Amino acid sequence: MTLTERLIINNAEIFMPVVFDQNKQESSDDIKYSLMKLRLDNGEEVIPVFTSEMEALKGEKTELIKKPILELFSALNNSDHISGIAVDPWGDFGFISMEMIRMVNQMKKDMKKNNSSIILDEGDITVLDCDAIVNAANKTLLGGGGVDGAIHRAAGPELLAECRTLNGCETGQAKITKGYKLKAKYVIHTVGPIYSGSESDPIKLADCYRNSLDLARKNDIHSIAFPAISTGVYGYPIDDACHIAVETIVKWLDENEDYTMKIILSCFNGRVKEGYEKAFGQK
Repeated sequence: MTLTERLIINNAEIFMPVVFDQNKQESSDDIKYSLMKLRLDNGEEVIPVFTSEMEALKGEKTELIKKPILELFSALNNSDHISGIAVDPWGDFGFISMEMIRMVNQMKKDMKKNNSSIILDEGDITVLDCDAIVNAANKTLLGGGGVDGAIHRAAGPELLAECRTLNGCETGQAKITKGYKLKAKYVIHTVGPIYSGSESDPIKLADCYRNSLDLARKNDIHSIAFPAISTGVYGYPIDDACHIAVETIVKWLDENEDYTMKIILSCFNGRVKEGYEKAFGQK
């Protein structure tokens, strides 16, 4: 995970060089200031920020204020005259574009609409206490390896018995059963694509998330846990799969802003968690 991704995900506090204007002081507690800018070699202007006072002192001495980075994002959302933020420009230079800033602001807005949330959980999806967990199943729905086998073992033989009545499931589609011995009341079974590099792969993978969420809403489910669909034996590249998952889920929440949904992205190892963190950085 890069420095800028960590700053965004953790909403870390950053130091910003500013110019205070006492003439614009409205009260003893309200001194107006303007952010300093740097002009790059290509003529574009950026806002410099620093991860510590020590980093800031590597350049020219100036007044500093400290704020969470997402607060700065909000302030810059409608700025058309700068191209982005330069992080630690005197050290390990990092750049956050205005496009990324606006995408992160939009995601924050989406999350606030109805108290919906997306969280990461590194661990065993079968022990999560939520309304439903999603099973990355095969087309038969009769169990298999990986998360599919783990869910069937944890739920007990009743799950397999109900799955036999469903007549399988096509790639990208979703079907629902009871959760039986799981903490989750329901299991939503979806079949991810076997990665081939074809144009249909991302479409089918996005369908898995979208159709699972649609089915969850239809069944009045308000908390749901997803595994990283197709990233196991089906071979989907983790970073690509995580990006598709995040993009599809955020879009679904935006289209269903009248419905509250807690979404847990279950990470079976640190590599998957890193993939999701990268995806959120891109959002």
